[in-house]
Amino acid sequence: MIDVAIIGGGVAALSAAIYLARAGKEVRVFDKGSFGGELNNIAEISNYPGFLGKGSELAETMRKQAKTAGAEVVYGECTWVEKIDAKKGGIEGFRLTIDDETQTAKKVLVATGAEPKTLDFEIQKPVSYCAVCDGALAKGKDVAVVGGGNSAVQESLYLAGLARKVTMIVRSEVKADRALRERLDSTDNIKVREHMEPIAEVLEQFDHVFVFIGRKPATSFLEGIKEETLVEHAGLVNLEVTMERELLDADGYIVTGTKRKSDYHETEIQGLYAAGDVRSGTIKQAVVAAGDGVMAALEIVEALELTK
Repeated sequence: MIDVAIIGGGVAALSAAIYLARAGKEVRVFDKGSFGGELNNIAEISNYPGFLGKGSELAETMRKQAKTAGAEVVYGECTWVEKIDAKKGGIEGFRLTIDDETQTAKKVLVATGAEPKTLDFEIQKPVSYCAVCDGALAKGKDVAVVGGGNSAVQESLYLAGLARKVTMIVRSEVKADRALRERLDSTDNIKVREHMEPIAEVLEQFDHVFVFIGRKPATSFLEGIKEETLVEHAGLVNLEVTMERELLDADGYIVTGTKRKSDYHETEIQGLYAAGDVRSGTIKQAVVAAGDGVMAALEIVEALELTK
């Protein structure tokens, strides 16, 4: 049984891994995708202190730093988490299913971040949710970008260097930072259409559609536990009862904190922690996620020391 299993491989997860490993804890990071999470989809980072460049470069630096510190960084999708009842014998901890294989850990940190929200209808034209990934498909074409926040503007600016014309479809108004709005205004081949519903009839007019309308937490593997644990895993202290005590909020984000300390990263399940964009109430910025991961790691280190 390792000390800590981290589910997710983004900024919060890797930051936590660095601190846990440096504290001498045996830590393993599991991620089903590319380590670095959303960093890999950002063409240019300009608001992360001490770093300017491609998001993928920062992601790779963080991954290497975690490995150098002593963390094990492996690919694998978590589909199940359950708590082992120490009263049944053995050490209290967690059993996880990673790619159909069982892993055990004393503590678990969920740092799976959030995934793009998708259109709730289908269109005939190609739809993408990452300009860095699929921008080449828009080369020389007329494309639409759905959304009006920072991400939508950043992706529009990136696409402007590839597409013939970029049209932003914004349901209300552009709400990006001032610096981004200024760049938007000075880019000739970007047109902004505010107060327009992104309906199928509108989007079908373009060659390719890119969607940036917010994100949803990657917690589906926890939702499944609520339905199946009592039947499939009798005899274990499982997550169903705890989920009824608000493990997830109404939007699916993980609730942490106690009456004693509202910024505490432990959930209602003792030993289960959350950090980064997946945690309820956090500001969705890379630098915030890094600090959040570090804070969670320090709490976990303290908890492990107390149980020695």
